[in-house]
Amino acid sequence: MKGNLTIDNGNTSVKVAFFIGAQVVATNRFVRRDSRLLERFISTYKPETAIVCSTASSAASQRIEQLAEQRCNRVIHLTHETPMPIRLGYRTPHTLGRDRIATAVGAWTIAQRLDNASDVLVIDAGTAITYDLVTADGCFVGGNISPGLHLRFKALHEHTGLLPLVEADGDAPVVGYDTETAIRSGVLLGMLGEIHSYIADLKLSHPNLMVFMTGGDGKRLHSRLCDESIIFNEHLAAEGLNRIYLYNQANENK
Repeated sequence: MKGNLTIDNGNTSVKVAFFIGAQVVATNRFVRRDSRLLERFISTYKPETAIVCSTASSAASQRIEQLAEQRCNRVIHLTHETPMPIRLGYRTPHTLGRDRIATAVGAWTIAQRLDNASDVLVIDAGTAITYDLVTADGCFVGGNISPGLHLRFKALHEHTGLLPLVEADGDAPVVGYDTETAIRSGVLLGMLGEIHSYIADLKLSHPNLMVFMTGGDGKRLHSRLCDESIIFNEHLAAEGLNRIYLYNQANENK
C-alpha cells in the first residue's frame, strides 16, 4: 500500500497514523521509549512518505525521527516555515508549537468540509490546554495556553504542604465533601468553567464559530461539557499533518 505516515511526537506520548490519500487507515499511540511499536507499525503499513511534528528533543525523540528517515523515501519535518494551507497570523510564528499548527490545520480542514463560512476554535487538552482560533478564510489568528488537567492536580500537590495528589477519575460533586473531592471538583469544574467562558467570549466576536476538542484529556472533558455542538476528534493533529503533506505534494511541482 502506498501511503503517508504522520508522527506526532508530543510531550507525553507518540501518536502515529497511516493515510491513503486523505483517508486514515490506522492509528496508534505509544510511549516514546518503546520505539519498537513504531517499527512494527511501519513494517505493517510500509509508508512511502512521512511527516513529523515534534515538540520533544530527547534522545528517544531523535530515535523516533531517525526511524522515519530510515524507513520512508521522503520525510517532511513540520516547522512554521513549511508550506501549508493556512496562513500564520501569529506575531511570533517561530515560537508557535508545531502541534498547535497541526491541530489547527486538521480542524480547519474538517470545518471547510462541513461549513466553509465558519471560524474555528481548537481546544487541545493535553499536558497544557491550548485554545487556537483559525478564521474561515484560513488565517491562524492566535490563542491562549493554560495548564492541563494533570498539571493542575500536580501543582496543588507539589506547591502546598498537605494537599494530596488526586486522580482525575472519581466523584466530582458541585460541592466537594472531603479533601479529595474538593480538589477533583475544583480542578475539573474550574477547567470546564474556563472552557465554557472562553467559548462564550469568543462567540461575541465570532458568532459563526465551530468548536473542536482533541488531546489526551479531550474525551474526558468533552463528556462533561454536555455540549453537542463541540466536535470531539482525537486525530486532529494527524488529520492536519496529512493535510499539510498533501498540500506540499500537490504544490511541489508548481
